[in-house]
Amino acid sequence: MRNVVDPESINATAAKLSNAVTSTLVPQLSSLQQEVEALLSDGLVLEKSSPKLKESYANFNKSVTEAVNNITEFAKQFQSIGTGVSDYDSQVASSIPA
Repeated sequence: MRNVVDPESINATAAKLSNAVTSTLVPQLSSLQQEVEALLSDGLVLEKSSPKLKESYANFNKSVTEAVNNITEFAKQFQSIGTGVSDYDSQVASSIPA
């Protein structure tokens, strides 16, 4: 097995992860939350159940959104690992006598 650290691949993947969170996933979850709220206000109105469904979905959506936002933490970790390995490699190289 070999070790490979490709900064371009790391940064590209990290960017894709972060972009998916901010441009696609979180906005979609927000849009779905609005759809559910609209449905339970106009299209599926039950005196006792609708308020509980709204609250339950809001809690669910909050949890999912928090989980999705954690994807950016993976992006940061990948970048940090890449930077750390690259810095270490440079340190080792500079300590080798010419």
